[in-house]
Amino acid sequence: MELSKYGVKLHRLREEDIELVRTWRNSTLIRKYMEFREEITPAMQKEWFLSINNTGNFYFIIEFGQQKIGLINSSHVDWSTVSSEGGIFLWDDQYYETFVPVWASLCLLETSFFILGAGRSFIKTLKDNERAKKLNVHLGYELQPGQEEIYNQQYVLTRESFTRHAPRLIKAASLLAGQQAIRHTLYFDPEDIRSGLADFIDGKMIKDRIGNYSETREGRLYEFKPITV
Repeated sequence: MELSKYGVKLHRLREEDIELVRTWRNSTLIRKYMEFREEITPAMQKEWFLSINNTGNFYFIIEFGQQKIGLINSSHVDWSTVSSEGGIFLWDDQYYETFVPVWASLCLLETSFFILGAGRSFIKTLKDNERAKKLNVHLGYELQPGQEEIYNQQYVLTRESFTRHAPRLIKAASLLAGQQAIRHTLYFDPEDIRSGLADFIDGKMIKDRIGNYSETREGRLYEFKPITV
């Protein structure tokens, strides 16, 4: 499963990449921004992957410039309300002060809210992680009541809030990324089709958002209609 927009590709996490994620998740660069800071072993990582490799959790490797640079997720999905928990971290620090984290977040959030009809997204951020808090607010997340003095603070992004914030973000991203890079696609490979993942997600889509659809022996491709801003 691969999402693409703004020149960013989000590849659904597979077992062959979990050691890459574990290595960076254990690094000082990333661990200092996480509530859980103990060393993650290969066995722990494998157990975690088995627990999230399902239709209730979606973790994606972020690829930009043909390099794997981070991880983003929409996890603990409640499909009855289409709500989930979000998160993102980049291990390539050259992209920290760029638009790439916004573009990766937009790619996933636009799919969640505009293609799958999400109701809300929750995210937790450490109180002293100013860069992440700034990204949250930029996207439209709001600090939940009673979280001011909590160290790992919870924010919420509602459909209404994202709909208000999205137009200016999409317009800016479109100008910066260029017209060729704003093509919004979702691709399922043969394994996604065989496992039933492709049909499961297809059944959740808002069908009038689909612009073009094609399926070959190589996989299934959806291209979504541009968001009017």
